[in-house]
Parts: sequence; C-alpha cells; structure tokens
Amino acid sequence: MDKQELRAYLKQKRAEIPSEQKKEADRRIVETIAASSCFQQADTVLLYAPHGSEIDLIPLVRLARKCGKRVAFPRCDTATNTMRFFVLESDARLVKGAYGIFEPPSDAPLCETDESTLCILPGLSFDPAGGRLGYGKGYYDRFLADFKGVTLGAVYASLVAKKLPTEPHDIPVQVLVTERGEMKCEQGKADSPTARTRTASSNVSLLQRLSTVLSSMRAKRHETGTALSVRGEDGGTDEPERQSAYPLHAPAILVAATFVLLLLSRLIDPLLTDRDNEYAVVVLLQLMIFLIPAVIYGKLRGDAFSRRIRMRLPRPEQIWFLVCMLAVMVSGGLLCGILTGGVESLTGNFTLYSTFVARMGSSAMQTVYVILAYGVLPAFCEELVFRSILCAEYERFGVGVSMIASAVFFSMLHFSLPLFLSYLFLGGMLAAAMYATRSFFSAFALHLCYNLFCLFGQPYLSAFYVNAGSNEIFIFSLLVVFLLFAAFAAGEARKIYHRYARANVDSSYAPAVTVRSLPKSLFRALLSPAAAVCLVIWLVMAIVDIV
Repeated sequence: MDKQELRAYLKQKRAEIPSEQKKEADRRIVETIAASSCFQQADTVLLYAPHGSEIDLIPLVRLARKCGKRVAFPRCDTATNTMRFFVLESDARLVKGAYGIFEPPSDAPLCETDESTLCILPGLSFDPAGGRLGYGKGYYDRFLADFKGVTLGAVYASLVAKKLPTEPHDIPVQVLVTERGEMKCEQGKADSPTARTRTASSNVSLLQRLSTVLSSMRAKRHETGTALSVRGEDGGTDEPERQSAYPLHAPAILVAATFVLLLLSRLIDPLLTDRDNEYAVVVLLQLMIFLIPAVIYGKLRGDAFSRRIRMRLPRPEQIWFLVCMLAVMVSGGLLCGILTGGVESLTGNFTLYSTFVARMGSSAMQTVYVILAYGVLPAFCEELVFRSILCAEYERFGVGVSMIASAVFFSMLHFSLPLFLSYLFLGGMLAAAMYATRSFFSAFALHLCYNLFCLFGQPYLSAFYVNAGSNEIFIFSLLVVFLLFAAFAAGEARKIYHRYARANVDSSYAPAVTVRSLPKSLFRALLSPAAAVCLVIWLVMAIVDIV
C-alpha cells in the first residue's frame, strides 16, 4: 500500500469513529496535552484549526491564555507552498482560508518562535518513533526545518502505526499524545538534520532556559490562579506542581469539609423535632453539606474539570447491567451487615443518617417529601462528591485507587463502625457501575434505588425473613441471589467492554496500577492532613454512636 492509498484508508477509518467516542477521545487528548510538561513550559503554543474529522484541540486556546501563553494558528501560502503562524488575539476570530481551513485574519501579527514554543501537529497517523503521515502537501515539514521548539503530534490511538514510511525530509515529532496518554518519541528531533546542527549550541544554555521558563510559568500561575497538573510517570504529579494553587490532596480537603459540615449540622438537631419543617431542614442541610462545597470545588478546578465528571446518561443496552448491579448491592449489603452485626442487625435503622430519621405520615405528599429528602437528594449529592468528583481526582493514582479511596471515604461518611463494611462494599459497587457505563447517572440511579429499598423495603424484608423459617435458609437465599446476579452483572459488563472494543473506544483509565503497587499508590493518595482529619472525625463519631 503506497502513501496515497494509506492516506485514503486512514481518512476513512478516522471518519468512521462514532461522534460520541470522538468527543470523549478529543477531551482526553486535550487534558493530556494540558497536563504535559511541554505544554506548561511553553510560552507560545502553535495550534491548528480542526478540518473534517481531525482532533478538536480548540479548548486548548482558553487553557493556554489562562496561563498567559500566546496562541498562534497557521496560514498557508499556496503560491509558495509555505506556511507561517500568526498570533490569534483574544478578540479575533478565525476565518476560512486555503483548502477551506480556518486561519487567523489578515491583520493578525506574525508569530516569532523560539525554543520555548510548542508546535502541535495534526496528522493522519504517527508511529512510536515520531514518524508522521500528513496530507502530502509538505507544509509542516518545510516549516519544521527551521523550527527550534518542541513538536507534539496528536492522533487517535487506533490510528497509531507500528512503522510509517518516511523520506529524508520528514521530521519526526518529539512527543506523541493519544486519548490513552503521552509518549516520548526518542527519535524525535534528535534524528533530524536541523537538530544535529544546533545541538551543540543549545545544550550549554538548556538548563538556564528551562529554569527561566519554569520560573515564568510559576509566576503566571500565581497571577492567574490557574494550576494544571503535570502528570508524572506513576500517575501522580511532578514535584514543582505540588506548590501550585491546586494541592495534590485537594479531594481529601473536600471530604473533610463535608465531614465538618455534617458534624456542625447536628447542632440544629432540635429543629428536626418539628414535623412542619423537618423535610425543609433536611433538604437545606444536604445542599449545604454536599452540593454547595461540590460546586465551589468544581469552579475552583476550572472548566476542564467539569468534562471529567461523567455527566452523561447510560446507554439503553446498559440497563440490564444496572438492574443486576442493584440486586448485587441489596443482597451483598445485607450479607455484609449480617457478617459484621449478625442477623439481628437487619432490624436496625437503614436510613442514611441516624440524625435524620424519617417519620412518614399517611398522606401522599409526605411520602413524596420523604422520597425527595431521604432518597433523591442524598443519592445525587453523595454520588456527585464521592463518585463523580473523587473518582475523577484520584484517577491520577490509578482507577483501583480511585475506587477504593472513594469507597473508603463514602463508608466513613456514615459514622457507623458496624456498617462500615456494608458501605465500603456499596461504594465499590457504585464506582464499578460508574466506570463500566461511564456515567454519573448510573451510580445516582443505583444509589437512589438502594435508598428507596432502605426506606420502604423493610416490611418485605421482614416478611421474607419470617417465611424463610430459619437464619440458615435466609442467609443461603441471600447468598444465592448475590452470586446469581453477580454472575449476570459480570456477563453484562463483559458485553459492555466488548462493545467498547468493537467501536475502538478506549476502556482503560491511565495510569495502570498493578496489584503489587496498589497499596503504595493508595497510601500516597490518602496520606494527607485532610485525610487524617476525616479519620479522626470518623473514629470519634463511630465510638460515640457505639457508646
């Protein structure tokens, strides 16, 4: 297959990527580039306007400007087959130019580039060595011949080739970014003729330039209040970023804030004795304890963070999986409760907080109030904080760490030592459902249904227990239901991931953490003063409740 046939094949393959998958991949690529050291250290970023099915990197414009960087786009001269970049001012708009590609307006200033410039290249395909297959016009190769900055190639993972055909004038890129992460291309500029001629002169001042650029970036982040994480090889952040406006352990600070607010809410317990305002107070407390801190946290993290918290609906073909997961949660939660508290624990209180005991009257409106105050709102608020936000944040340590960390904090939230295992199990199942379906609303729906079971399912549970005739039969029945629906859920999850594979949707979450390294990563994620505050509060309240 020659280059023209390969280009046609790759164009068709890229065009066939489903729109939803493309949007998700574009989002991940933007976030990976924004978190890369080459982006954060650059003073100027050379972008391109997406044409056709190309990767949309336009969100990087706003991120770059927030960090005080210049942003430039190319303008092609078809008469000379050359390309130059022009700065896009904040009040300017791209206009359609050569080949129907959007470019800066005619009055845009010419962009001068240097070693602190990052050039992000489009391409139909790249290979791990940095080789690039473009559209055959050679504009970028001619431009890069005299370019002294860093080159980065953006491409979908499914279009990365093992080895691309190259020619002597082809200049490989130094960094390759896909929706699966970032890769350094060792043969990047080091193999190009222009790189070899300037290596000797640039090495002497390299450390000085890097020091100057890093100092400038720290100052700009301090002035703008913007902090983008620099992802390290182990999924954490590099040392310079630990001093930024966004702390490494900010998620634990959010959890500690909810714990403190929950304790303060107990000061207004007497208000709950008045039946006329009980539901209004419960709703107000839920908003104050969870929703308001979550919204503030999201605002502080910036617009890019809102695209990471999976605010999308599950697909219709995933409904049966969620039904099976609900059965697993109910039966598994009961089994965990029996394991830690015995069968007699089933007669205890299953509402979310012992402080807020629902007193349902006979009217339909009171039932609606109970469902909203003790079912819908707690499910939404808790999933927003403990699944949507915490999982998105702790993913930097690996998805296993994010699931365990969110489940641990969720279990601690309920201040119950006997039910700790039950809530730990439920938190893990909710996180698993969210990751499998890639939807916050899946976890919310499961949590809501479980809350409704806790509120209204006790009579049916008691009837089942009485009819079982003995503890052994009752426990055996729960175990059968748990294992049966766990098998169903595993089978449905397998189908979901097979659909991802057929659609070339990346179903992994970087960075990958092995079982061996999981304890170390988890310890690093949870080792913070804020997490210690959460632990102390939980221990004190759990002991008080027991006493």
